[in-house]
Amino acid sequence: MENLGNKKLWHEPKIAVFLSRKAKREFVQKVLEWVKESPSEVCFTGPFHSQAEKCFLHSVLQNGGKAIWLLGKSLPEYLSREEDRAIDEGRLLIASFFHRDHFNAATNRFVNDIAAMHSKAILFGQISYDSFLYPFYQRLLEKRKDDVKLIS
Repeated sequence: MENLGNKKLWHEPKIAVFLSRKAKREFVQKVLEWVKESPSEVCFTGPFHSQAEKCFLHSVLQNGGKAIWLLGKSLPEYLSREEDRAIDEGRLLIASFFHRDHFNAATNRFVNDIAAMHSKAILFGQISYDSFLYPFYQRLLEKRKDDVKLIS
């Protein structure tokens, strides 16, 4: 495993975030409103792979929040201004579990499981029955009903 950033974030209370690739901008705004109500000590974690998840990550970082970005591929060659600043301020940890150029279904499932396993709560957003995330959502709902929240 390779990582970049503040490893101490791994010991913070975490909320895993999984948002559909098909999520609309208006929906992401709704989720971000929910984020503003969460405690400031919470660290958000996930693969931040879909456009909605990337928007979520950047909004959290722009607003001074903390995040752990779990990758099913190699560390990024370049970081955004928000990511760079968050690393400098100790608010971001990027962890890569695989040395490869792109995610695939297996590496994506792996990082999803890691994010959920190490989080006290799990947030899903705008997932449909035919979504890659839906079976994952159902499995977690069966095992951790009180920890899983779905925002549609």
